[in-house]
Amino acid sequence: MRIAVLLGGDSPEREVSLSSGQNIVEALRANGHAVTALDPGEESRRVLPVIYETLHQGAFDMVFNALHGGKGENGYIQSVLEMLHVPFTGSGAEGCMLAMDKEVSKLIASAAGIATPKFALARADNFDDLAQKLTLPFIIKPADGGSSLGFHIIRKKEDYTPAWRDAIQYGMKILAEQYVPGSEIAAGVLKGAALPLVHIIPKHEVYDYTCKYTPGMSRYVVPADLDETITRAIQETAVNIYGLLGLKNYARIDFLVGTDGIPYFIEANTLPGMTATSLLPKAARAAGWDFNQLLEEIIQDARRHYEHQKK
Repeated sequence: MRIAVLLGGDSPEREVSLSSGQNIVEALRANGHAVTALDPGEESRRVLPVIYETLHQGAFDMVFNALHGGKGENGYIQSVLEMLHVPFTGSGAEGCMLAMDKEVSKLIASAAGIATPKFALARADNFDDLAQKLTLPFIIKPADGGSSLGFHIIRKKEDYTPAWRDAIQYGMKILAEQYVPGSEIAAGVLKGAALPLVHIIPKHEVYDYTCKYTPGMSRYVVPADLDETITRAIQETAVNIYGLLGLKNYARIDFLVGTDGIPYFIEANTLPGMTATSLLPKAARAAGWDFNQLLEEIIQDARRHYEHQKK
């Protein structure tokens, strides 16, 4: 197949996207595909023209989207590709839009009876209100960001303002969420089926940017060392959330198993990382797919979905 890999882009996750994208390019070429790496660039105004001018000519059979965050993950790029009738990997525009907004995805999950930590929107001046709704410590993070950029634990009032000012650099709105100590669990979903769970054990208190992307800063147990009942519950919930948000192809659903034994839904990721330390490839490997095979499963499923839509 002639495949264009979208990578880089203009979001704060550009460097992660470049790393994921390069891994994907190399693996797809090794699989025998004709691959072109396409970086829309760091300037926001160039993203749409570059993609439109390149793809509307019909030079590619498939687009593999590795644009983490921003326009690459919030439904914008997906809308363009749908308009151009270009097959692409990952979820569609609507699913990406719902998943990218952590407040919206948590509201949808909560309405379906899925446990999630208490949450509220954080403003520059509403610490006192949040401290009443959420007991300290609580966390704040961009509601529409990723890679733990702008993530902070708030332990006292003095922490709040500098943390909020940092977080707002990475998103349009900020989410406050009750801090839940426990085990961080990643649940991959591929073609609508749950993959083995990944138990993340970071060297820092939380799985932050450094622990995510620095080799040796986290340990991973795959399959996760959890009770079989909890494992099954998380996998079933992950597939349920995947369906509730209208996701397709592949995704990663993140949970925290609290000290009370309850799995709490944290967020859904429609474009999981494909770097050397990323979680979805680890889960796929435990299920019997190496990285190259995982990518082949993804593109073939995306092509089948596109052909089905054409009928």
